[in-house]
Amino acid sequence: MFGWFGPDGYWATHWARDYSSGFVRRGLLGTLIQLPGGDPSDYAVIAIFSWVIALALMVVIADALWRLTRPLARWQAATILVIVLLSPVTSGMLIETLGDPIQLIVLVYVLLARHLLAGRRIGVITAVFAAFGLTMSLIHEAAVFFVLPALFIQALMLRKGRGAWMAFAACFISSAGGVAVLLLTNEAEPITSNPALHLGDVTYIYPMQFDSFTNLLRDELIRMFASGIGGYMETIARLGGAAALPVFLALLLITFRHGLSRPWSGRQLAVIAAFILPALAIMPLLLVAHDWGRFFAYTFIISMLAMADTAGEETAAPGRTVMLSFLGSGLLLAGLTTTDQLALYRMDGLRMQPHLMLVSFAILLMARLMVMFSERRSGEQQNASSDIQDTGLVDIIPPGDGISYRAQAGRSGRQRNTAP
Repeated sequence: MFGWFGPDGYWATHWARDYSSGFVRRGLLGTLIQLPGGDPSDYAVIAIFSWVIALALMVVIADALWRLTRPLARWQAATILVIVLLSPVTSGMLIETLGDPIQLIVLVYVLLARHLLAGRRIGVITAVFAAFGLTMSLIHEAAVFFVLPALFIQALMLRKGRGAWMAFAACFISSAGGVAVLLLTNEAEPITSNPALHLGDVTYIYPMQFDSFTNLLRDELIRMFASGIGGYMETIARLGGAAALPVFLALLLITFRHGLSRPWSGRQLAVIAAFILPALAIMPLLLVAHDWGRFFAYTFIISMLAMADTAGEETAAPGRTVMLSFLGSGLLLAGLTTTDQLALYRMDGLRMQPHLMLVSFAILLMARLMVMFSERRSGEQQNASSDIQDTGLVDIIPPGDGISYRAQAGRSGRQRNTAP
């Protein structure tokens, strides 16, 4: 019965861990539930709250997509909504990791960032984010690798306000204190220390131990760097499988909101950095944990929400070929990857199904080739227009509507029309 309508036993156990037997890693959530008299081991309650949080995050994501695509045509906005929400990176990940405490932390962070960072009450912002930083590090220490980079990007490039900098500083200091305590006290915990969950008269105990950071680091280093050429190839495949879809979805949103013009504008660079820097910040997590797909998915979600919260009115839609390339390949990927064959997408992403990963990479390659062809054609047309203008020819009409030009003064003076 456990895991049938609610979270997997692993995620549910995080809600039941507490400090009743001493300080333990990720024990704050259960302790907070106990304060008003709640029962953190009640699986039915855990399942209800897990679904509420996941559905709330889906609503937040849909709202962000609506705001990002508002300047686009209605059918374009609807297509992007389908592509992103059907992806295992968003809805699929939230359901697969239902009950993951990081979902709760991401939801709280998004609400705080949206409603506080734009304000001027520096004291309130500082106090709230200091408390939030300590709390999130004791609920799930991995959350600092998602929230702190997002706050840093908000302060450095997106909002650039004093409030955002104070929020980042307060959250950084308090969460660093919490993580330091965890590192000093962390050790492998036996299975017998896992709390018992109950659903009516039925009980369940998660059958694996919560290992120490040292053991996790050792196992991952051996797997990646001490297993010969096979270990290196596996690491590359895991990284590509976990990052492929988030990278594509990020490019999709950036392209339809800000275009592909070069040189890149300041806003384009800021938004690109808002996706790249948080992705780089999770690299330490890859050394101590197995679920790389989950980490890249959370990074994409939190960066996309920051992009939506700070988006202005400016927009630069791509050309027709680029638009169709992204939307067509996005729909293909959404259809192919929304499958029970990727039931463990959170681990290594597309690598969980190697054939599906190769097909997805082929689709991405075709989309990239079409974009390159479009850019090359656009550049040739611009050069041709520039050459005509340099020779004194005027009255250029966009290709497809015919080209009309007048001969230079001193020549025939006649007007010539050439239709394609």
